[in-house]
Amino acid sequence: MEPETDGASTALSILREWEWRRCNPDGAPFHPGKDLNWVANRLAMEGLRRPQDAILTLLCQGELTARGNYRWRKYQDLDHFQTEVGCDPIKARHWQNLANSIQEGRRGSGWDSAIETALQLSELGLKDCLAHEWEYSSCRFSYAVVTEKLSPWDHDYMEEWFSAWDIEVWPNDLEPIIWDDDPEPEPATPNTNKGGRPPAADWEAAALEIAGRYYRGDFKPQTIADVGRELASWLGDQDLHLSDSVVRIHAKRIFDAFQAWERE
Repeated sequence: MEPETDGASTALSILREWEWRRCNPDGAPFHPGKDLNWVANRLAMEGLRRPQDAILTLLCQGELTARGNYRWRKYQDLDHFQTEVGCDPIKARHWQNLANSIQEGRRGSGWDSAIETALQLSELGLKDCLAHEWEYSSCRFSYAVVTEKLSPWDHDYMEEWFSAWDIEVWPNDLEPIIWDDDPEPEPATPNTNKGGRPPAADWEAAALEIAGRYYRGDFKPQTIADVGRELASWLGDQDLHLSDSVVRIHAKRIFDAFQAWERE
């Protein structure tokens, strides 16, 4: 088996090749990420062994950003703390705690797979709580920590439990990568429509035109930006000069349709 660091480096290179760009209905770009289980399965399809290990390493290193829903509870210094959050970033320390627990379990088992250790978190009211659960196929994980050989009344005693689900991940350095293929801005062409409401684009006709070029083999886009440039050119021929953000919304829909056709 290849070292985890090598697997993580390979995984990151593969991830950076994927299309991550998205736009909201107003055309503003954002990165919703991809489901954790989808990423693991896609990396496996790309030939990576144990993609779940590579993903966890990247999350611990901060190379991947993750967000999801989570619950957190802690007992320390004779006091209780807790929080529940929806669709929020999951910090690297939580992934590191998971990795530490998995590694500890592997040392205890003597095998590559980690043993499942049940902990008693009496102050948090959690009995037979697994030290960790790494259910990447279900987009979730959890871990539990308790200070050993100390009683709840000791000053250094601590219990902590964390559980996250509906997890999405994406490379943390997307922005400079995914926008590299943006076309250079072109000088604006004066609109001949003098006064009144600007003419509306016929997006259905535009989509049919681009789809026809794709079907005939005249146009084989590799990115959404390729579709955007072709779409903007066609609109320009109709004397329609729309903003890049508006064109990008429709270009994404067309590109996604092309991708779906290729998978069929």
